[in-house]
Amino acid sequence: MMKRAFLIGVLGAMGCFGQFYPTGAHVNLYFPHLADGGPLAGQWQTSLEFVNPSTTLTAHVELRLYGDEGFPLNLDFGSGARALHTFTVAPGGSITIRSMIASTDKIVTGQAIATSDIPLQGTVLFRNISNSTASVEASAPATLPTSRYLSPATRDLGIALANIAGSSKSFQVTAVNSSGTTLATILVGVAGFGHKSFNLSQMLPALPADFSGSVIITPQIPGDQVLAWTLNVERGLISTLPSGPLDWPISHSDRITLVYKRLLGAAPSLLAGLGNNLSLQNPANLVISSDTAVHAFANSNQTVQINLALSELVSDSPSELAFLVAHELAHIAQYRSGALTLLLPNDPANREPDADLIAMILVLSAGFDPYGAAGAIGKLSMANGSSGLVSPFFDNLSDPTTAFSAARINSMLGVITSACNYVSMSGYCAPYKATIHPHFPGSAPL
Repeated sequence: MMKRAFLIGVLGAMGCFGQFYPTGAHVNLYFPHLADGGPLAGQWQTSLEFVNPSTTLTAHVELRLYGDEGFPLNLDFGSGARALHTFTVAPGGSITIRSMIASTDKIVTGQAIATSDIPLQGTVLFRNISNSTASVEASAPATLPTSRYLSPATRDLGIALANIAGSSKSFQVTAVNSSGTTLATILVGVAGFGHKSFNLSQMLPALPADFSGSVIITPQIPGDQVLAWTLNVERGLISTLPSGPLDWPISHSDRITLVYKRLLGAAPSLLAGLGNNLSLQNPANLVISSDTAVHAFANSNQTVQINLALSELVSDSPSELAFLVAHELAHIAQYRSGALTLLLPNDPANREPDADLIAMILVLSAGFDPYGAAGAIGKLSMANGSSGLVSPFFDNLSDPTTAFSAARINSMLGVITSACNYVSMSGYCAPYKATIHPHFPGSAPL
């Protein structure tokens, strides 16, 4: 009873409902192109802007810069030339850092990767300065790696390619005309963590002068990913183009990291009084594994392992992945408390239902859809047949045939109801339902 009363007090104090983030807000933000310096007649300056959409959490950011050959790139953004810049962004705040145009003999180019402990919006701006007068500025949002990049193209299209792997990679650049016919293709090699920028005509000089169509960029090795950005260049004018990464499939390592940090960001205000101390400042050790089995687990060594295969199983739904990750974090909370359960009676049979309930509360507060829980369990149940996809040790359960049963899927609606019983329906779940599921029947808990 005391546990329930505690949660009522904490969640009731949170206000309306969980944190929702804008499209493009991420914890890993990739900028495939940087440009700084050059002769006075034509200099470039790069600015990076970050906005923190959270109204309660401060973002802690590390920004790493790499040059064309993949070595750390020392650039001055106002506090000295270095390859690693660290800063914070206040709740609801923003920050802009701008290169100081240190080089006057040549243009220095490269890429940047920012990592944050909570999702941020990021934008890069390129300003061309001629004899101390700004003549043009182009911007692009931070992006993510993709298995295929597609962009409108003319003969002089500007392309930036960045390699986020530690070893050299090659990428295929293909020009396609407006009728869908492939005109030319070339393989472009990029050093580990390196960068290349060029106009399409430099790589494919045989393209017609009036070429208009599209460019497709793919990694040479299937399964690798490409990081790219394009800029329209026509008759001396430059302009931005739509971002070209695929919407799906996505970068699973980036999605796992995003989901994990969003859940941790929501945990302290929910569960701090239950002895588990889940937080961004005291996280469990996240291991993203390339093991081929669909598998995830948490252990008493404070490790949460999520296999890429598990994320791939639920690849079209971050909310499904969020429930599975939250369930493992719930086990970390149980381990840290020294108890089998935190919210349900202390009985071994309640360990998994207790983790489901904690996970549901975390999912709600982090702005994911709790109905994704049933979808996740349903996909695990489907994959747990004769195909052998699911690890027999999934979640350290001795009997995986009961872990993803129809009964557990059917119990998810009750888990949602139980989660909402810990808070005032009018203060938490009711506004959530009105915003996320406004056309559900009145009897639905969310």
